[in-house]
Amino acid sequence: MNLLTIVTATAILLTVLSIVLLLSIIVLRILTERNIVRERRFREMALPLILSHIEGKADLETTVAFLKKEPSLALPLLMQESVTLGKDNTMSLKAVYEALPFAREGLRDVKSHDWATRLHAVERLGFVDGDASIPALMTSLGDDVIAVRFAAARSLVRLECLDAVETILHSLDIPGEVSQRRVAEILFALGRSAEKPLLKVLENSSVNDTSLTIAIRVAGMLRLEKANLTLRHLLHHQDLNVRLNSVRALSSIGERSAIAEIAALGEDPAWEVRSTVMQALGELQAEDQIVLLLQGISDQEWWVRHNAGEALVRLGDPGIKALQNGVEHHVDGFGRDMCRQILQQHGLLEATRESHA
Repeated sequence: MNLLTIVTATAILLTVLSIVLLLSIIVLRILTERNIVRERRFREMALPLILSHIEGKADLETTVAFLKKEPSLALPLLMQESVTLGKDNTMSLKAVYEALPFAREGLRDVKSHDWATRLHAVERLGFVDGDASIPALMTSLGDDVIAVRFAAARSLVRLECLDAVETILHSLDIPGEVSQRRVAEILFALGRSAEKPLLKVLENSSVNDTSLTIAIRVAGMLRLEKANLTLRHLLHHQDLNVRLNSVRALSSIGERSAIAEIAALGEDPAWEVRSTVMQALGELQAEDQIVLLLQGISDQEWWVRHNAGEALVRLGDPGIKALQNGVEHHVDGFGRDMCRQILQQHGLLEATRESHA
């Protein structure tokens, strides 16, 4: 076989492959466009029907019969509308879920060996009758895959299962700021109804530090005043994250009676706690703690110095005057620099100089 024949055969082969690839792309695009059109048409017809059912204008049989035509499209639409419309308007949708195969499939798939299948199953179970789905979701809180546990927690909160609060905290007691924030945000969705189970966790001396920290976060986010006494006690906890988040929670609640106890942590061994204390004193408008804030201005850690300076600005005229005086007279060089920096950031330094002119 000569070279020309080889080149020709190669060219023909590449041409054929190119044509096949082009045809595949065209077919894929046509199918994709058809699916988009199909989904849009289904949504345009299904959404008004769902809304009519919620309003009592469309009966259950009619609604379910239409949705059964495209169950794969009906599920995400129902889930989306349940979240969008809120709890009061979606109670009647539970009957729709139960009439469709979602609940049965969810209870089956939650036991799958494939973690992705379990994940989708626990997400679906958050939209069906609690009596059927809560036991399976509680079991899923012990899943080996953390994503499944998070999904189970979200579903239990969606079903307003208050009995799951403590179990959620224990199953998701994962170290790390981001993870703990995610758990707190999930439980925050329960609102004030979570008060009793949260107080139970906060008052339980045997709870591990991570679970306790998350519970404190949620108490602060919900501004649970009934947690004040317990949070003040936790200011003396051995774990720095517990102390730090107790300060934050009391500050969020606005517990001014705890100012002296918070200020006592201004010399805490952990700089993170000292930094949070400075922030809290500014948020609580602790004008009687200006001396401590000026001490924080010269802390060895930059964030403590910075937050002390910002807190002084938040105190208004008394704090600003303390900063202005500190520019020239603070005993520490770092303190003088930070006083100047904070005033510059807030556009107050020039005013200081002009007042001396």
